[in-house]
Amino acid sequence: MIRVSNNAWRHTWALMWPVMLANLSLPLLGLVDTAVLGHLDDSVYLAGVALGASLIAFVFLGFNFLSMGLSGFTSQAKGADDARLIRTQLAQYCLVAALLSATVLAAQSVLIQMGLGFMQASEAATAEAHLYLSIRIWGVPAQVFTSMLLGFFVGMQNTRIALVTVSVAQLVNLVLNVTLVYGFGMTTDGIALGTVISEYLALALVLLTLRRTLKHLSPGLDAGRLKALAAYAGIFSVSLSLFIRTFLLLMGFAWFNRLSAALGDTVLASNAILLAFLTLISNSMDASAAAAEAQVGLAIGQRDPQALREVLWTTGWCAFGLAFALTLVFALLGNNLLGILTSQPDLQQQAGTYLPWVVAMPLLAGTAYWLDGVFIGARLTAQMRNGVVFGFFSFVLASQWLPATQQALWLGFSLLFIGRSLWMLAVYWHSVRPMTQTR
Repeated sequence: MIRVSNNAWRHTWALMWPVMLANLSLPLLGLVDTAVLGHLDDSVYLAGVALGASLIAFVFLGFNFLSMGLSGFTSQAKGADDARLIRTQLAQYCLVAALLSATVLAAQSVLIQMGLGFMQASEAATAEAHLYLSIRIWGVPAQVFTSMLLGFFVGMQNTRIALVTVSVAQLVNLVLNVTLVYGFGMTTDGIALGTVISEYLALALVLLTLRRTLKHLSPGLDAGRLKALAAYAGIFSVSLSLFIRTFLLLMGFAWFNRLSAALGDTVLASNAILLAFLTLISNSMDASAAAAEAQVGLAIGQRDPQALREVLWTTGWCAFGLAFALTLVFALLGNNLLGILTSQPDLQQQAGTYLPWVVAMPLLAGTAYWLDGVFIGARLTAQMRNGVVFGFFSFVLASQWLPATQQALWLGFSLLFIGRSLWMLAVYWHSVRPMTQTR
């Protein structure tokens, strides 16, 4: 039994709750979008947005390696009290983010066609997805920079900025989406346009906070490091593992949507509703990961094994408690939420049949979400990648052997999370726990 001070518990919770509330606004907005489209007279709009959202996630979440990498570097630099390094690494990441955003915008036509070709959905759903993507793609620079800078603030032990920024932006998004669809008669295009506008609002709010934060850091920037390509080796080494890890996770969701589309638009739409619940779960669990990555990196930077033990204990138990609470919520309220999200009886019945998979998911995946934060703080990004590789190929191989039914599809999909959790637990036991031993 580890003795943990009350201050350690309070600090972990202080880092967790702003991230949890901020992250909840993202899937809640997705649930609102699902409800808006789910009450229209044709499920093709919901199916199209589900396809488009899963593909745009390759860009937005695919570049999430910038946020995770900058968070880990920043927390360790802060632990070492090196303001010059903090500023320099932030500038380096901003240059990389600008280059990647420009590349995506320049290649948008090719990327959209390739993505929709891979999904192989019905002609009507593909047309709606193309409309959605042609608008959402213009929000790439705002989303990439906002996500990256929020990672910087996590590394600086400031998670409240995420709550303020995301909450305000998503409230605007909610109002815009409802207004554009019901007030102006738009459908898929209204959802996409409202989201892009809110993304640039979020970036503006984050930049204002960044300006205030940098004023409190000692001045100084390593200009030579910004210009030397060799100075980016560490960033790209960490980023490559994180990119592969995120890309394979997104491929897992895209593969799930592709197999759903092969079973028909009703299955695709019902699974889109259940995936909205899963997004709610993952964003909630990310709070424990954020608290872990901020504190683990700080403890390692300070070379403090006792602090690291406390961080692992508090964040681990908080992650377990949160996973249990989410399972309970969906077990008790899941069917009621389905009735709110869609008025179409066939979708309600279809989604309700497979709701138990969502109920079980927090306990199946909770360990992996928590250890993501631990591994980011410890900069064990290669092992994060390997865990996802194991889980992803477990899912893909299972999908080739299992029958082509919705039940079998969810069984195979769960292996993506189970395999990832088991791999990361083994690495944690052999690589992270020894760091807590006093030498």
